Amino acid sequence: MINDGLTVSLVGMGVVFAVLALLALSIKGISLLDREPSAPEQSDAVPVTIAAPEQTAEITGQQVAAIAVALALSEPKPPSIPASISQAGAAAGSWLQSGRMRVLGSSSTGARERRK
Repeated sequence: MINDGLTVSLVGMGVVFAVLALLALSIKGISLLDREPSAPEQSDAVPVTIAAPEQTAEITGQQVAAIAVALALSEPKPPSIPASISQAGAAAGSWLQSGRMRVLGSSSTGARERRK
């Protein structure tokens, strides 16, 4: 009984590894066929050199300003406060207003203790 299970497991793993090896070989073969033929090099060709432009000019204030404007325009705008939240203060109850005032009046530096 155990021998049958081991046999089935070994045969299954062998088939899987054989298929994987065939896939690897076929991919390697296709990649060899897919290569573009290399062009023969000409020995009498003159090499072309491109001269880089000289960097003698310094950045002007207008260029700095243009870069700053471009960066400012490229940044995403912060999300605006939804109208339902911004209008909630107008119709808010006294409990909500009291809570907001308490939060605004509290600070970590102990400003209340100095007032006393």
